[in-house]
Amino acid sequence: MRYGKRVQTAARRVLKKESTDGTLEVEATTKGLGKLFEAALGVGASTLISGSAYQQLFTPAITDPMPSYTIQKGIPLVGGGAAQPQTMNGMVCSGFELSAGSDGAVSLKFPFMGRGVDTSTGWATPSYPAAYEQFDMTAATIKAGVGAVTVPGANTLATGGTVVANVLSVELTYDNGLDEGGWFIGGTGKRGRRPMLGIRTLTGKLTAEYDANTFRDAFLAQTNFALVLHFEHNSIISGAIKPGLQITIPVIRLDGELPKAVSDGVVTQEIGFTMLDGQVATHPIYVAIVTAETAI
Repeated sequence: MRYGKRVQTAARRVLKKESTDGTLEVEATTKGLGKLFEAALGVGASTLISGSAYQQLFTPAITDPMPSYTIQKGIPLVGGGAAQPQTMNGMVCSGFELSAGSDGAVSLKFPFMGRGVDTSTGWATPSYPAAYEQFDMTAATIKAGVGAVTVPGANTLATGGTVVANVLSVELTYDNGLDEGGWFIGGTGKRGRRPMLGIRTLTGKLTAEYDANTFRDAFLAQTNFALVLHFEHNSIISGAIKPGLQITIPVIRLDGELPKAVSDGVVTQEIGFTMLDGQVATHPIYVAIVTAETAI
């Protein structure tokens, strides 16, 4: 504070710490998702199924640290010209979000947090996968219930469970619980290590028409459910194998609401759920992608 001054002085403004964060939002496609799910969960492997069809299987990393990536985006100047590169270093994915409705494509979000931004690195022209398609809800199945579910293997999808035919939309958010520390004295204001894992969480919501008491009773009794979301494309990779994206959660508990009476229209339920560890399956969540891509 200085006499007669009403604005902070420039000499007293200093850099304390530097970081960067942002979210990649994509539509789910038959190619190109592997690297993003590997970043979100931490562990991924690609295994041949048959012919030219491969399965990429992703599970949560058990030990720190999560994998780190470099992300570059190019922003054109007004009026045209070369893309102006912004290169984000040390980017670690904090999880993913999925949303899908009966009338649209499957949308995914991947939030990242990183060490800083570099504007001196040159622009690297991106390459894109050829012949890929979008997943939508026309060939999707949702399995939820107490029916036994066998989790996916290296080149096999999850099996079992009961198909639910009354779901209008599904949303879920998976979070790695990354910590906010790592800025050390003498570190030039930048994070000195990758974020460490915390308690992983997954919460979500199913919106469904009220045509049975299955969800209501499971909510009241706090019954363990399995949830399998399977999105498939009608194209063929090899033989009868089609591209697919499958998310398997061996145990969820419902924390939604009871059905509500309405004055007009069909009664629907918003059924919230939380992922838990049932202490039977090796992992609390599995993401499997069936694709023509030979590697992640």
